[in-house]
Amino acid sequence: MEYEEMDAEPFVRRRGKNWYFRIKRPNDYGIWKWTELKGGATREECIERYRAMKEQIGIEEKEYHPDSITLQKAFEIWFEEYVELNTRYTTQKSYRGMVEKHIYPTLGALKLKKVTPRAIQHFINVKHGEMGRTSLAKLLAILKQAMAYAVSPCCLIDVSPATNIRIPRDIDAKPKKTHVFSPQELVMIEKRFPPTHHYYVPLHICLYAGLRIGEALGLRWEDIDLKNQELSVRGTMMENGVWQDVPKTKSSFRTIMYGEKLQEILKAERKRQAAAQLSFKYGVYNPHKYVCCRLDSGYRISGADMRYFNKWCKETFGEGSTHSLRHTHATMLLEAGESLEAVSKHLGHTTIMTTSKYYSHVTEKGKSQLKNTMDAVFPVDSPPGAGVVIGCSHYE
Repeated sequence: MEYEEMDAEPFVRRRGKNWYFRIKRPNDYGIWKWTELKGGATREECIERYRAMKEQIGIEEKEYHPDSITLQKAFEIWFEEYVELNTRYTTQKSYRGMVEKHIYPTLGALKLKKVTPRAIQHFINVKHGEMGRTSLAKLLAILKQAMAYAVSPCCLIDVSPATNIRIPRDIDAKPKKTHVFSPQELVMIEKRFPPTHHYYVPLHICLYAGLRIGEALGLRWEDIDLKNQELSVRGTMMENGVWQDVPKTKSSFRTIMYGEKLQEILKAERKRQAAAQLSFKYGVYNPHKYVCCRLDSGYRISGADMRYFNKWCKETFGEGSTHSLRHTHATMLLEAGESLEAVSKHLGHTTIMTTSKYYSHVTEKGKSQLKNTMDAVFPVDSPPGAGVVIGCSHYE
């Protein structure tokens, strides 16, 4: 049966027991093409669906038109076409949270072509008084990426209004401080989370190896070389309990050495898990061979499972978290004389600048020690050049 005409436009026909309609709509590349779709069991149902789809196409055409598209719509396009395809789940979750909390309420309803650099700079200036500098830098990076995508490949705007936006300077800002557990606090942690607690192994891996909590929870026994006392970071356990074969950054892929204390803990845990596997009555104990698992069930431990430790630290010490164990590890290495570069690689930082930012209090202590050394070498009551030998047996 040929298409019936309605309003001088052929669009519906019956094929077998069903009615179909013909409609022109854009494909994924923006090219308009005729498409035949199933409309329903009756002619009326088919016509109703045709009209609904035609109305939706009109709405979408208006939404995607460069002159009417909003900033929020542009961000949604960026998320769908780039972020969801090229970033990890944790990154997507973080981006979406910041966008929905900060950007959409203020800038989301603005027409994309009407967003000016001055408007974005004002937005960043206001947020500067509400957010930490690290979070604000992340927010600005998101804005720049999304706006750049709107320029190319989307061609929604000619120039990104976020290109030259800057975060206001913190002239009186102090170096970023991190909580380092004191010896007394470490004793209290040991007492609260003994070897019979499933937090015991991951906490000590963070303390004695300097790993992030996700890296510690993601360790499998194949990543541990007990003979050479080395461990390899090849993945991370995400907050939702899914193991991911990509750590935080490329530099997070690393193999590091660990000491005797952690060696004893790992050997004891390996022995305990072997015994548990033999006596386990409910399937396979720790089937994925994680180094850190629940003592009773062998089930993996996620980042969400460790939140109680962070809460306990806040209640007991006023601050601190699993990440503080990593800070404690790094601080102890630096204070013992290890170089900033060696500690940076050990921690898996992208650059040595990241390490120096977090451990500036240790480098300041090193500067003080350097001053004391210079005062010992060049005492106040000694004449210039006294005791200094340059290229010969005496100084002339």
